[in-house]
Amino acid sequence: MEKSKMGENAANNVGISFYTAECMEFVRYGEYREGLDTLEEALKYYDEIPPDRLNAVKGIGIHVYDPKENGFIQEFPLIMGKTLDLDLLREIHGISRYPQILEIAKSLAKQREDITVVDSHGILKETEITIGASELAKRINDLQRKIDPDFYSQFYPDAEKQEKKVMMKLLTEDGRKEYLSWLKAGHMVLQNEVRAEAEDISRLLEHAQIQWPEIMPPFVFICWSETYELEDGDVIPLEEADPIFERLDRTRVKENKENDTGGYDKTKFVIYYQINGELSTYEGRQDFGDGDGSLIEHIEGFAKYYLETESGRQLLKDMGEESGRAMQEDCEYIRDELLPYLKYHCNLYAIEKALLEEQKAEEKIPVVTDRQEARKEYQRDMLAFIQESRLVLNQGGTLPVMPDIRDYEETKEKRAYREHVMKEIAEEAKGYGMTVEEYAKNGYEPKKR
Repeated sequence: MEKSKMGENAANNVGISFYTAECMEFVRYGEYREGLDTLEEALKYYDEIPPDRLNAVKGIGIHVYDPKENGFIQEFPLIMGKTLDLDLLREIHGISRYPQILEIAKSLAKQREDITVVDSHGILKETEITIGASELAKRINDLQRKIDPDFYSQFYPDAEKQEKKVMMKLLTEDGRKEYLSWLKAGHMVLQNEVRAEAEDISRLLEHAQIQWPEIMPPFVFICWSETYELEDGDVIPLEEADPIFERLDRTRVKENKENDTGGYDKTKFVIYYQINGELSTYEGRQDFGDGDGSLIEHIEGFAKYYLETESGRQLLKDMGEESGRAMQEDCEYIRDELLPYLKYHCNLYAIEKALLEEQKAEEKIPVVTDRQEARKEYQRDMLAFIQESRLVLNQGGTLPVMPDIRDYEETKEKRAYREHVMKEIAEEAKGYGMTVEEYAKNGYEPKKR
């Protein structure tokens, strides 16, 4: 990968802090504090500022650090005097880019009844509407089928796969806009029986918070690509995108070598994922033909370049102290947290795929032996392990222990026989007035009188 392209891959870690000032017009006149970690801390210092000092308007503001904005610290006024002006934040400052600010404003409005909220567009009320991505995807999928059954059956033969794709798209801003435009464009020609449903879905797309499913693995959004095999705006599960990227890269490398040519196919992508209960994204660009390999290998190579090579470390120095430190922290996050997380999800998918294929093959065999029953029990426990692992990866916690196949190799018949023997031993020990442990220690003989 060319070094000039590497800056596009920084992990999307938006930082939020608060500041208080006794003059919100000229914030550094008079008393001013910044770098406050919580809203509660900011409110404490805000309350301590006398309202008549300097005849100025005191208040609280928010600092946003966004790596995508080249590390520039953006400033948003939250409270001016006793007013929280959502209209100003929305129309002048464009806070729609940062849903965190809306959540802070919502929390503030609930905590402080003495604060006047200006919200003519009902933004805070809109944020209270929530719906699960899977539920909304099912409704959109059903609506597509109702509007044109023939078209749907021809282009979406696998309804379950299509519903999953709709769900992934709904978790991206471009995807929501796509479905909203589709509904509005066809509103006038919709039949009466589906028009009300379409209007309700449109309202949800415009105003609701769409919740990420707790165990949903990461997925890849294709912003744009120079290869015809990837469609702009498409969404692909990570476990499928990883080998696709590898194949496309390997094919282009082979073509360049056979034809003695250079060049590459640029592809801009965003990975959407949930880690420790927080929604996150990773933006990057892979050039098929550079030999980076799979998607995960490409991301790993990017981090290693800065952290392990002399030229990469020199680039960090050339960026300046603040930008270089931020890039290094991004690469350390990729190496220590993101890559293990992505690889674990891919491994879980590979195990799940093998188990499901095995179960499908077993459905054709009508005879069930004790060994097969034990194997089925192992399969069920493994699938439960996979779901629990996904939940922990996404929400945080301690990963479960994988079931050991050796614990299932003993047949039910052997287990039943062992349980029968242990029952007899317990009865014998009781008859001799001994515990099982005493009986075993005495060589399974009664005590000598």
